[in-house]
Amino acid sequence: MDTDLIIGLFAGAVAGLALAAPLGAIGVLLVQEGILRGLPGGLPGAAAVATVDTLYCAGAVAAGAVLSPMITTWAPWPQISGGAVLIALGIHGLVKGWRAARPTAATSSTRALGPAARSIPVTGATPSWSTPSTSTTGWVRYALFLGLTAINPATLLYFVAILPGLRETASSGAAQVGFVVGVAVASFAWQALLVALGAGLRHKTGASFRNWTAVIGNATVAVLGAVLIAQVV
Repeated sequence: MDTDLIIGLFAGAVAGLALAAPLGAIGVLLVQEGILRGLPGGLPGAAAVATVDTLYCAGAVAAGAVLSPMITTWAPWPQISGGAVLIALGIHGLVKGWRAARPTAATSSTRALGPAARSIPVTGATPSWSTPSTSTTGWVRYALFLGLTAINPATLLYFVAILPGLRETASSGAAQVGFVVGVAVASFAWQALLVALGAGLRHKTGASFRNWTAVIGNATVAVLGAVLIAQVV
C-alpha cells in the first residue's frame, strides 16, 4: 500500500476521533437513539453524523483555507440558529419524556389491583415515542441528524484549521484521499459506539429507566443549545 495513503489514513483517523470524541449535543442524541430505537434503529443517525464530517472534511481539503473567512462572516447566525434548533428539539423531547415517565392513571389502578392485574395488557401502556413508528423510517432519522449536524459550521472550520499540519506531513493526492477516508471511518465508528452504548442500556434496563434517561438527555440537549447561543450573544 502507498506510504502516503497510510499516513493520510492514520492522520484522518486521529483527526476524526479528536472531532467526534467530545460528547456534545449530537452525541447525547445518538445515545438516546440507541436507548429508544436499539442498534439497527440508531445507526442511521450515526451514519448521518459521519456523512457530514466526511463532506466537511472533503470540502476543507478541496477548498483549503479559502472557506474559513467566508464561514466566519456568517457569524453569529449559524451558531444562534443551531442553538435554537437544539433548544426546540430538547424541549420537545423533554415534554414527551416527562409525560411518559409520570405514572398514568392506568398504572396507578394496576398497582391498586395487585399482581394479578399486572398480567393484563393495558392498551397504550408503552409510549409510542419510545419505539420506532412506521412513519419514522431510517431515512427520516438520517435526514434529521444530517441537518442537525450540518448547521454547525464549527466542523468545517475544524478541518480547515488542521489543514496546514496535514500539508506539512502529506501533501500528495493519495494522502489527502486517505485523510478523508480515515475521518469517515473514525467518525462513523465513534458515533456507532455511542448508539451501541445506548442500545446496551436499552436491553439491560426497563421502560422507566429509558423514560427518565430521555428526560435527562433532552434537558441536556436544551441546555447545550442555550450555551451555544450564550457564547455569541
